Amino acid sequence: MKVATALLLNSRKAAELIQEKTGRSCTRQNLEKLCRQGRLPKSCKSLQPIRVDGEILIDEYLTSVDQRQAIRPKPGVARSVADSAPRAMPIFNATPDDQLPPYTESQARKAYEQANLLELERKQKETLLLPADEVERAWADTVAIAKTKLLAVPSRLRQRIPHLTLEEIAIAENLIRESLEELSAEGDNNDN
Repeated sequence: MKVATALLLNSRKAAELIQEKTGRSCTRQNLEKLCRQGRLPKSCKSLQPIRVDGEILIDEYLTSVDQRQAIRPKPGVARSVADSAPRAMPIFNATPDDQLPPYTESQARKAYEQANLLELERKQKETLLLPADEVERAWADTVAIAKTKLLAVPSRLRQRIPHLTLEEIAIAENLIRESLEELSAEGDNNDN
């Protein structure tokens, strides 16, 4: 009597076998989940540790797992992507209106953009981000106050050092104005 010896594989080797034979993406975790759910009853021989019959696995995998399952986003995937920090996504090529991108690419793009918006909203609520117009207004106010205080220096000099001549006060005022103009010119150069 001839005993059939089944080729028992661990989950990593079995996932590699599925990828090699079917061309579908399959991970060790995915295969272990399928075994625990009982979706591979004939090929899954042991749960602790996972041992799979390699001879039966491919046929059972192809019949019990929908072909689109590997690429169809699961409910909650968008949530987990949105909860994590935004990652660098590939730049999506613009296509003419008659050539829409694949559904999965559109969903990935949507999830990525939603994650970015959620991240911006979170930072704004934590006051890590401020609206640009508020920042510009505050910065302009700060610059105006600094300019006013600097231009007031010559008159304050006249009050504190009464023996200064009007010419010396005028020299101080000219130096302050020149410095302010230089700072303004540097700021204009940095903006460009």
